[in-house]
Amino acid sequence: MFIYIKHGDNQEFLVNTNCSVLLLLHYIRKKMGLRKTSTIDLCDETGTMKLLFLSKTPGDYATKFLTARNTYYVCKVERGAPGTRIENSYKAVVPLLKNPDPELVESLRTQCDFLERSRIKMLRTLEAKRLAAMESSLNLTARASKSSGTQQISGPSSQQKSKSGRSDEDGPPPTRRPFYKTRADFLKRHR
Repeated sequence: MFIYIKHGDNQEFLVNTNCSVLLLLHYIRKKMGLRKTSTIDLCDETGTMKLLFLSKTPGDYATKFLTARNTYYVCKVERGAPGTRIENSYKAVVPLLKNPDPELVESLRTQCDFLERSRIKMLRTLEAKRLAAMESSLNLTARASKSSGTQQISGPSSQQKSKSGRSDEDGPPPTRRPFYKTRADFLKRHR
């Protein structure tokens, strides 16, 4: 199966989709003379992005995402500057065409905005989970210090119960006996 890839000034070439997404994107970058680090994607004629660059399993076959004999445009996904706080943000999705259709550009801009909003929402959710985990661990340590503080305050006349249900007058808790794997181990230690 194959697809048509349009780019530049109405240039096009054929691509076999019977390969992995990773290999397909590598081939398109090489064919168009783009850097290996460039983030690219394909969109159909209506401007719907295929989000191949976000694939969790880049080893999946491209036929799973692309329709045979259709025409697709190459789009460059522009991200924030490396090393900055916004390096993972989505700045723009630009079709690599000389004169792109305004509807195509608008559709890509809308999808880029959606990607950025989704990214921010995910970051906020992760941050909220992290804060909740930190607060719960702080609460546990505060509770543990409060409970150990009340046991130290107890006087000799009070019979305060500990966690095991024993009072202070019962004496120290019994020591655990060692676990013996075999009868021979028992006999060795008790002769």
